[in-house]
Amino acid sequence: MKERKTKVSKESLETAEGEKTAGPRHGFSSRVRAIAALSYYSGILVVIRSPGFIVFSSTTPFTVLFFLYVVGGKQYLPYGLIGATISILVGAGLFLGADATFNRLQFKFQDFCVASPLQAVDYMIGLSLGELTFVTPSLAVLIAFFAYNGMISWSFPIVLAVMILAWVLSSALGFFLSTFILRSRSAFSVTSLVSTVLTVVPPVFYPIDVIPSNFRFLAYFVPTTHLSILMQGAFGLQTYSSSQIVLSWIVLLGFTIFLFGLAAFKARWRQP
Repeated sequence: MKERKTKVSKESLETAEGEKTAGPRHGFSSRVRAIAALSYYSGILVVIRSPGFIVFSSTTPFTVLFFLYVVGGKQYLPYGLIGATISILVGAGLFLGADATFNRLQFKFQDFCVASPLQAVDYMIGLSLGELTFVTPSLAVLIAFFAYNGMISWSFPIVLAVMILAWVLSSALGFFLSTFILRSRSAFSVTSLVSTVLTVVPPVFYPIDVIPSNFRFLAYFVPTTHLSILMQGAFGLQTYSSSQIVLSWIVLLGFTIFLFGLAAFKARWRQP
């Protein structure tokens, strides 16, 4: 259970006051400082004090990758690397929901943020950047494996774009869910369940062709399926039609915009 108490100084968050008293330029810089303070105290500082969280954040994806390699051999390793990358990014975004729930229910930290000029979107971005701190070493290891297996080419910027979308949409989903979870002890179980549904069941660690054709259409309703399709196509593991690639980009961007909109406008920033 990741029970990390976020200790953000009052002075750091109150810099956002400039949004009300100063011009747009000062207001923007105040928001950036507030986001940086949140990411530092919720991510970097926690890693410095408890580096074991780095291992915890990536245990499941690397375990699945290991068993996939043992059972399937080297030929399935590239699929496992892609699956682990998606799983780590999605897990980081959803675990934001668990941490935000503890901040709201256990530590009452969100109440302090609501009373400050800090906006809900800035709060979410700060926490999501903090969560990214925990998985950055694991992502570096996976990218090194990509390079070792000769998978990095001119298409790697496409892979990076897909990875960013995976992080954004999962962070938005995690934050949105956190505002509706009523008990802190349920936060980790809820986010873990959603993470499993999104990364283990759909074709993330394996190609979509493995699913029987009669049930394959169900996988297209899950955003992580399209993350996997785009990454597998960019690495040249599977040959998808141009219409499939365009469809996956449209669906993925649509999910990202929709979930970010939910987090920004429909999340319970001010609790009833």
